Amino acid sequence: MRPASGFTLSELLIAMALSLLIISMALTAFSSLNRSVRQTQQLAELQQNAQLINSVFQRELANIGFWGGRALPETAIGTVLPAAPPGDCVDPAFDSGSFPAAGKPFVTLYAGLALSCIVSPLAGSEILQLKRLIGQPTAPAQFRQNRFYFEANWQQSRFVDTTSAELATGGDYLPYQHLVFYLQQQQVDGEALPVLMRKRLSRNAAGAAVISTDAILDGVERLHFEFGIDTNADGQLDYILPTEQVTAELWQQQHSRIISMRYHILLRSRRPDPAYVNKQVYQMGKQQFEAPADHYRRLLLSSSVFFYNQLLQGGI
Repeated sequence: MRPASGFTLSELLIAMALSLLIISMALTAFSSLNRSVRQTQQLAELQQNAQLINSVFQRELANIGFWGGRALPETAIGTVLPAAPPGDCVDPAFDSGSFPAAGKPFVTLYAGLALSCIVSPLAGSEILQLKRLIGQPTAPAQFRQNRFYFEANWQQSRFVDTTSAELATGGDYLPYQHLVFYLQQQQVDGEALPVLMRKRLSRNAAGAAVISTDAILDGVERLHFEFGIDTNADGQLDYILPTEQVTAELWQQQHSRIISMRYHILLRSRRPDPAYVNKQVYQMGKQQFEAPADHYRRLLLSSSVFFYNQLLQGGI
């Protein structure tokens, strides 16, 4: 009689143990690969966002102090000025808003923690406001309906648009921008995210001035700034101040000039990584941010811009 074929109990137990070991190794390898992929994706996302926001800030800050190389914006006070937009971005203490006004300073560069047009900014982060001309001279026939322009003459200038009268064919007209950058907490795909926001002056379909708002980039967690001061108009940097130490007199650039700015931008991944704990301390000039032992990766970007137009204009 032939013996019965099959596996013994010992063989089955050994086979099961080997199977469990192989499955465990496969799960470990898969989990490790998943963590590696998630880390690589988040680091790539942070690097890409850093390049994007650096490009935005370098481009927007490049024309600080540029007013066509001729008259400054305050000379437009003697002309008919556009009506201020509802909800204009103003600091009542020392700034007239989008357009100059008699008896009020016209501040073209400002940073702080609050501004009249911003509701619920992200706590602990700073706001940046700038006003300047951009681009090449534009002929009146090429004016855009949604923009204001600055007519730069030797002695007096004015703000104009597509409806303004007596536009000279050979005049110098340049697009005018009033921008504000700030951070705000928003719900994105069901998650609370810090978002870089922008407010800007424009004209609506009816031709009225308005302040529009748009989101620029998700995952921007902190903005901090430092400003380089030239005290004697020799074009040399004399000292650097963080935002909280810049006085109203310096913002108005009455006796000293702001000729450079250093920005610190802290980026955060959109989604947490449960396998990662962040306890790092990020130094942003005089400011510090200590990660609260959460599961978000971060990247600190710092860079500087020198305002060459300040030297050409002799001040903002």
